[in-house]
Amino acid sequence: MLSIDNLKVLGREVRARLGLRTYPIGVKFCIEPCDLSGFKRPRDYGVRMAVCQVINISRVYGWPMAFTLDDMFCMGGAYLFGLTPEYPKFLEEAPNWHTSSDDAKKYIMQRFQERALPQGSIKAVLVAPLEKITFMPDVIDIYGTPTQISAIAKALIWHGIFPETGFIGLSSCSFITNAHKTRKPQINLPSSGEVAWGRTEEDEISMIIPVEHVDKILSGLDGISRIYPYPVPKFAFYEPRPPRGYKITYKDYEEWKKHT
Repeated sequence: MLSIDNLKVLGREVRARLGLRTYPIGVKFCIEPCDLSGFKRPRDYGVRMAVCQVINISRVYGWPMAFTLDDMFCMGGAYLFGLTPEYPKFLEEAPNWHTSSDDAKKYIMQRFQERALPQGSIKAVLVAPLEKITFMPDVIDIYGTPTQISAIAKALIWHGIFPETGFIGLSSCSFITNAHKTRKPQINLPSSGEVAWGRTEEDEISMIIPVEHVDKILSGLDGISRIYPYPVPKFAFYEPRPPRGYKITYKDYEEWKKHT
């Protein structure tokens, strides 16, 4: 297991190696009350937020963040993260907004409930960039372009670890809890709430990795470098063709020289 200092170095190296626009972040589920001093919270700003908002603030601004049930706007995320002491049954109405298929509604709720942590099992959640982290996280959340996240996925596959995915069209944050529950990496395609409320960019996806696997990323990238180099090489060994009539080329120069 990596130490906190090792995680800080790893965070910097992964971000630099892949040219990530935002910080890889660590997420910790506190099963006992924990010290939240030094962490920014939604309530500090007089608002409640969705989990995806907190994640994006931390990875974009580099802020250590924390939240409890009192900080939550989205009760779907609060339930998934084990913050609610009871099951909010009204959440079963949500799939009606996402599909007209009764079978799909049942499937969505089944997967949603499977990914939830036990009710009331979590007292608080800590989120922070790896480069500044002060706690040992349970999972690591990394955002990037599809090609960058694909490179990380292949780096893990190099070591025999296959990421999973299971898009249900809502509750993107369920991939975080599912990675924690199953201890298997998860690939997240941002869903409606994360796009509308979390403001994840349209060219971003993410991967959530149990902390025990993150030390395999860099060596895996080395392992796949011949078959999947990143940055992707661009073919540039060709002679351009300008629009017809646009005199800019060496041939135009030679023709001009003939008449001067």
